[in-house]
Amino acid sequence: MQRFIVAVVFLSLGLAGPLRDTSVPAAETIAVEVRNPTGHELQGVPLTFGQVFPKGQFPHGVAVKSDGPLPPAQVDVRRRHDDGSVRFAVVSTVLEKLPSGTPLTLQLADGPTSRQPIAAISPSELLRTDFDAVVTLRFPDGTTRRISARQLLQQAGGQPATWLSGPIVTEWLLAGPPRDEAGKPDDDLHVRFEVRAYAGCRAVRVSVVVENCWDDWTGDVLYDASVTVGGREVFSSAAVNHRRLSRWRKVFWWGRPEPEVHLVHDLAVMSAAGALPHYDTTLELPPPSENEEKLWRMEGSRWRIMGRGALTAYMPTTGGREELAPYPEWTARYLLGMEPRAKAVVLAGGDLAGSWPIHVRARSTGRIMTIDSRPKFWLDARGEDRPQWKPPRHPPDGKAVRLTPDLAHQGSFAYVPYLVTGDFYYLEEAYFWANHCLLATWPHPRRDAEGILSGQIRGNAWSLRNMADAAWIASDGHPEAAYFDQKIHNNIADRIRRMVDSPESNKLGFWGLRTVENARIQNPADPNWMVVAPWEHDYLIWSLHHLVELGYADAARVRDVLLRWRVGMLTNSPDFDPQMATPYRMAVGRRTPEGKIVVFDDWKQIGRENARLYQPGLPGGGNGYAYSARAAVVCGVDGGFPKAAEALKCLEEMLPDHRQVMARQPYWAIVPGGAANEGIR
Repeated sequence: MQRFIVAVVFLSLGLAGPLRDTSVPAAETIAVEVRNPTGHELQGVPLTFGQVFPKGQFPHGVAVKSDGPLPPAQVDVRRRHDDGSVRFAVVSTVLEKLPSGTPLTLQLADGPTSRQPIAAISPSELLRTDFDAVVTLRFPDGTTRRISARQLLQQAGGQPATWLSGPIVTEWLLAGPPRDEAGKPDDDLHVRFEVRAYAGCRAVRVSVVVENCWDDWTGDVLYDASVTVGGREVFSSAAVNHRRLSRWRKVFWWGRPEPEVHLVHDLAVMSAAGALPHYDTTLELPPPSENEEKLWRMEGSRWRIMGRGALTAYMPTTGGREELAPYPEWTARYLLGMEPRAKAVVLAGGDLAGSWPIHVRARSTGRIMTIDSRPKFWLDARGEDRPQWKPPRHPPDGKAVRLTPDLAHQGSFAYVPYLVTGDFYYLEEAYFWANHCLLATWPHPRRDAEGILSGQIRGNAWSLRNMADAAWIASDGHPEAAYFDQKIHNNIADRIRRMVDSPESNKLGFWGLRTVENARIQNPADPNWMVVAPWEHDYLIWSLHHLVELGYADAARVRDVLLRWRVGMLTNSPDFDPQMATPYRMAVGRRTPEGKIVVFDDWKQIGRENARLYQPGLPGGGNGYAYSARAAVVCGVDGGFPKAAEALKCLEEMLPDHRQVMARQPYWAIVPGGAANEGIR
């Protein structure tokens, strides 16, 4: 019989202690595979990663088992479900040996809560070494400002803020302004160090973040930057055009090189927890294309600090792009294949999410600036309460790329990186991007601090996703957890009021009607048509369903309103040809001469009207309208919506090669069987 070695340190709210071996059935464990691709054995490998847990499956805590030698492990529980079971934790260990070619499997199991305190690594232990990380900024006027992680740790005394805390690893969160030789602090720039020291302080990881994010609104700042770790320069960049409301990040190791290991998470577990869609793990992904290989090389200035990575600089640009999906196409490809180069792109995208001018940190609290604190605030020059920008401190680089964010075309950039790493930087990025959805919405329809989303339907879909994801992963004790949770509940209640209980509701569930002029339809057969964009609503159907899987059960009421027409378009033949189920625009009503809007409620009439608007046909690409429609119908299947299974069968019969398409382009590669289908709430 195979023997498992169990060695655990339990951490919760700063308490730690060893656990006794407990027998847990294999079905109750979660596996994380550790691979060594170097070709030679690795020794003394420090390892830290994030892990989500389905509700109710880990009621006590997390024990770590292995099929090989394993030193004591540390588990920092960052979030629990409302039943007290573990939702998200950061797991750390130091592997004595890791052979090449033979993966090590770590098994995470439920464990008892009894424990005896074990002292965490203290600041004094690190300060007994010669570790330091120093950021130096040189400005065009000749001044220089520096900041030292070591000095910040010394100044914090025995109580620095921590992210991880225990005998295996402690990570301190240190922050301050860079100062000139006279000790005068910079008015606008702030530097954050996340210093992660492993047992013995022979391996230290330091994340360096430089911010221009304060809510007293400076303009762009120009400087040359350098970073030294242990007295050796490890990074430099000349003429950094640090745009307002943005930040950049670099990660370095001291005492040993960065471990060359690759972790493989169980995607099925993340889907079962509701954290991610139920991607089709049976798809056979083809070898990477030439474009994918180019992406994985991450070459050029767009991948340097303040760069945009794989994103389009002008985010409102129309047309399909890889990030316009539940999660970016490159993220879905990583999740399905767990390829290390694909993961590197996902994490780099999470780092570069800081480049965008969307980050607002309140100087009074050091956290995101909320609309609770400034209900009338709008991140727009037309706002009643708006930024009063200082001019740029130095003449900006005229050749610098300008990054323009847009709610209707925003992706999810930091959420998945946080799920697999547990890095504090990615958690804050998720907070910032979710909060931007509120700060960038006009306060009048937002109803000030209520946070009601009121932009384009697709923008509402992506905003709900980013806000709900941030609420779901927010750490216990972080005010962002209650903040985003309340905004999500407010939005669901508002949509129920307007879409379910309102006179505006209609038999077939059409919503968001627009005139042909507003929809920019040229020479319409009927100038009085009222139209919708079904694909935008498909995005919203998925997003509302994602909320259900994250535990917001009432979102199903709104989702099901929209599923009436989505499922109906595929199950009412011959009155309505299902070949017309995925158009760019769809006529769903008419404006009378008196200005009254009459919504069609008969599929034969809808079919007849839309035959005058466009020709039947289904787009074939993995990011096309047919595939977002398919994902919306999958949500209906998981939600138990009537005839959704019939609609899915109909659509897939019209897309005979849909599995091959989704394998090549897994934007919407979702199948029934998600958390809602499993009954996990």
